[in-house]
Amino acid sequence: MEVTGFPLHLGWNEQKGGKSFYGLSIENGRIKDDGDFRLKTALRVLVEKFRPRLRLTPMQDILLCDLPDDALPTIEQTLADHGVSTKRSAVRLHSMACPAIPTCGLAISEAERAMPALIDQLEGALKSTGLAREKISVRMTGCPNGCVRPYQSDIGIVGRSGDKYTIFVGGNLVGSRLGYVLKDLVPLGDIVSTLQPLLTRFRAERAKGEGFGDYCRRLGEEKTRELVGGFAHG
Repeated sequence: MEVTGFPLHLGWNEQKGGKSFYGLSIENGRIKDDGDFRLKTALRVLVEKFRPRLRLTPMQDILLCDLPDDALPTIEQTLADHGVSTKRSAVRLHSMACPAIPTCGLAISEAERAMPALIDQLEGALKSTGLAREKISVRMTGCPNGCVRPYQSDIGIVGRSGDKYTIFVGGNLVGSRLGYVLKDLVPLGDIVSTLQPLLTRFRAERAKGEGFGDYCRRLGEEKTRELVGGFAHG
């Protein structure tokens, strides 16, 4: 069966049978309280009040299902009261990282703990390039096992050694195609600057409706590597 769309099912949506569901983006699937950001407590309040069925999505988000039609104002107010914002960039909504260090014994690099700051940088690069609303899937793992599917995404970032990573491009949003190595052994702090020339060229040369991974595939491995200074083999 051909996959033609990639709906995240976030926000307020109608269900069958007169009920509704609410989809909430969970960054890297981590439900926690951290200072003024009290996602865990907010979800506990909502679950105790509405007793919804809960569904977890392949994007590590959560759906509160079988809600009454008048539940939306209460949900929005509860999230706001607990410091949980639902306003996130397209690239953050389509990003995922595995737990990696310190949870996974196989990890050789950071992923979940490093991803938010990396996306902050990428958001800045996309905004400056005029791509702030572009849906670009980013997957980051702490080792080559690829538990969040980095090899199929627009941009895959795979832990290689300590703070160095292999960057893959050329996959796509729906994950139906494998990417290729853009550059190897890239320090964490250089990942976004490495991608910047390619993002700039994508903005200028993309075809109508063409995604970032599609463009990288069309441009070809040799040309994309030339844009970022080739890639180094370890």
